[in-house]
Amino acid sequence: MTLVFVMMFLVIFIGLSGMVSRSYHETVLQAHDELAFQIAEAGLNYARWRLAHDSDNFASEVRTVTDQFAGDLGDYSLTFTTPVPGSSVVNITSTGTTAGQPTRQFTVEARYGQPSLARFASVTNGDVWYGGQISGAVHANGGIRMDGQSDSLMTSAQETYACQPIHGCNNPFEMKPGIWGGGTKQELWQFPAASVNYAGITFDLLEMATAAQGTNTYYGPSDAGEFGYQVEFMDDNTYSISKVTALGPSIWSWLSDTGWQYTSHDVGTVQLIENKSVPSNGVIYVEDTVWVKGDIRDRVTLAAGDYNSNPPKDVDVILNGNISYDGIHDGTRVFSAVAKRHILIPWSGAPDTMILDGAFIAQTGSFHRRYYPQGAMWGAEEHRLKTSMSRFGMIASNDVPGTAWLNNGNVVSGFEQGQSSYDPNLLYGPPPYFPSSGTYEFISWEEQQ
Repeated sequence: MTLVFVMMFLVIFIGLSGMVSRSYHETVLQAHDELAFQIAEAGLNYARWRLAHDSDNFASEVRTVTDQFAGDLGDYSLTFTTPVPGSSVVNITSTGTTAGQPTRQFTVEARYGQPSLARFASVTNGDVWYGGQISGAVHANGGIRMDGQSDSLMTSAQETYACQPIHGCNNPFEMKPGIWGGGTKQELWQFPAASVNYAGITFDLLEMATAAQGTNTYYGPSDAGEFGYQVEFMDDNTYSISKVTALGPSIWSWLSDTGWQYTSHDVGTVQLIENKSVPSNGVIYVEDTVWVKGDIRDRVTLAAGDYNSNPPKDVDVILNGNISYDGIHDGTRVFSAVAKRHILIPWSGAPDTMILDGAFIAQTGSFHRRYYPQGAMWGAEEHRLKTSMSRFGMIASNDVPGTAWLNNGNVVSGFEQGQSSYDPNLLYGPPPYFPSSGTYEFISWEEQQ
């Protein structure tokens, strides 16, 4: 019986010892897994620090994590995915291993990005009057008259401002709150708010010109007797560029900075220069006024500026038709038009229902359609009114933007209806050479199996 009991206790002891040993071994492995995870996380923190101090360094790196009491804990290995042109988003993979169990490792991947200045659906450096539907945050350094529908923050840098007659106020100017009007969701109106540095939204056109010269997509001033260029983007990711050899018929129109003018902003005849693929860096630079339209299938910026003339002349980007992503709004198709002066919508070139996808920047002028007067005697009646404009993206306008002219609440020139939606992809994946600001911010994190 003693022998039987000894054998029973021996079997139980061996079983318990094995179970305890396995539990201890699993606990040790779990501790190493947790340590490997912490080391991998430390690698991501270091990667963010390195980007903040050396934003162009995307080289891989291996570093050792050391504890002042325990010595070397393990290593993390970092790899960086270089951002695509026009994006600041960096994919970082960090693999952590422990010194005690090198075979136990943990891999995490994170995305960091510098926010671009296209954080607003619309930003203006002066006063503005909104109607229709607006999706996305809106800011004005001046005052805002809001008579439309919005779904996000609307901010003004002004506590009160002098409302102009062009915004329906009497002369002399009336003092109004920073934001006022009959618009919806007034609980989202905030004023006064911090002013936006509009100068920071302007682009370095000279840097764009240099980039375009490197891909042979730089076009100098047009010849005497010519009026600029027309660029049309095709759905096979190519574009055609032509010289504008004649303008359309002259029409009476008005804008505050010019007064009444009998002139044309429409294309008459063109002469084809070439058909080309959209360049890999996505930059096309024109040293003259340029008319643009077409189907965007990549990431591209069209810039217009003249610095070689003496004195330099202001040039415009004229939206001569629809600019469309064809409904693909996942960030793979991104467009921006940058004008040294105006982004302008012409009299007859604008379709009746206009679609504008992209970011449109008027550096020193405004995003607008001129006022075309009513009545056959003025010659503008045929295209005086347009039905609707739908925008997806953002606009930045130094002067007062406007695409509809009202009299007693009725649209008498321009687009009778309007709808704008913000493109969230612009925040971290803007068009090529779109300015970014601030330090790298965390976007997403995931464990890699």
